[in-house]
Amino acid sequence: MSTQYTHQVEVYTTSLVVSGAYDLPIYRPVSEAFNGEQRRYIPLRDATVAPLERSQQSQRVPHLFVDRSEALLVTTLEEATPPDDYVREEQIRGIVPVVVMFFTTAFVVRATFHKRPDLSLVEALERIADDFVPIHDVQVFPLLSSFPPLNRATAALARSRIVALYQLAEGPLMGGPPPMPTPMEEEPVYDPEAESSDDDDQPPDGSTQNV
Repeated sequence: MSTQYTHQVEVYTTSLVVSGAYDLPIYRPVSEAFNGEQRRYIPLRDATVAPLERSQQSQRVPHLFVDRSEALLVTTLEEATPPDDYVREEQIRGIVPVVVMFFTTAFVVRATFHKRPDLSLVEALERIADDFVPIHDVQVFPLLSSFPPLNRATAALARSRIVALYQLAEGPLMGGPPPMPTPMEEEPVYDPEAESSDDDDQPPDGSTQNV
């Protein structure tokens, strides 16, 4: 009997959220599996589909096909158990974790990204040939929709959908989004009329006026 590995995944597009069981004949993380897919339409079992802003209006179907090219973010709800000899990316020697803020048209994603220490963040991303970037310790903050922020252990972010990014810190870091910059205090505005009014209150000879 052949072994089957099943991930429970969520696929976010700019307008839909789709979830279901993603079956694989051999074990691979979701990001690696999506990058290795030759099919445009990814099959999911026991799936649900809903508008991004109205998740309560979900529809459940036994099978659903998702256009891989429309996937903006793929998160893992429940990961299949890997084989004992599988080596995870974060266990590979010679890479370091950095915390990054990724901006897309629909989400701000805060996550841990692994790269070589001799490469900058941008250099590491530019060397990725795959369509999806593997990320960990993921927090998703919606920009346009009303659903609450998400927290996921692992995800895959569509590289072509990254609009802007910056590095936060070395090493894994969880919590809320970084605080907004403190507004600068406004400098007093010079008002020549007010100064002229003060001068008018003084006696012509410059001496102090007694009351």
